[in-house]
Amino acid sequence: MDRMIYDLLYSVPKGADYAVDATNLDPDDIPRARVDGVMNILLHANNEVERFLAARLLTSWGYHEGLIALEKCMSGYEGVEGVFLHRLHGYDDTFRQILLAIISYFSNVADRGDLEKGRTQVYAPLSKIILMASTMPFEIYNVFDFVGREGFLEYVPLLKQHLVSIIDHPEIHRWKINDVIESLLKLDAEFVFSVLEQKGKTIEDFKV
Repeated sequence: MDRMIYDLLYSVPKGADYAVDATNLDPDDIPRARVDGVMNILLHANNEVERFLAARLLTSWGYHEGLIALEKCMSGYEGVEGVFLHRLHGYDDTFRQILLAIISYFSNVADRGDLEKGRTQVYAPLSKIILMASTMPFEIYNVFDFVGREGFLEYVPLLKQHLVSIIDHPEIHRWKINDVIESLLKLDAEFVFSVLEQKGKTIEDFKV
């Protein structure tokens, strides 16, 4: 990756100390020239990982072109598999990074006054990520925060299915089981206790 592409994808301008990385930048700290540069990477880079990183960044900044491209990356996952690894456990964390970008996309679109539009646009990719998290070890606790904060109950059936899918596999999903239990207790406690009873388990069995 050459220096110009690296700076477009990763640099944080002086004075933007609030940002952990470039995905967290406020619109006022993202000049149009940089957006155009990242868009150029997305459209013309020969490197698939660079195109993926550009799609992730544009999505985080609230650009629909990025979200569309990111969904395509999710469909052809083999090309971006392992771009991000969990810093402690070493498993593929790429889908969690995609998840964070999509939630940031929604926030930016909602801040522009298009909440319902953003809500509709993120449903399909977030649904796919929840489904993938039922078989892969990456975490989706940010989804639980998102659903609870925004009150988007359309995700509740997906979260219920997620719990049912992972509850018998603590060797893979570990604390994820407790995370989804805690989330669903606020949304449908009766369902949680029903599943636990069927499995002969209690909430305490999954406490970290």
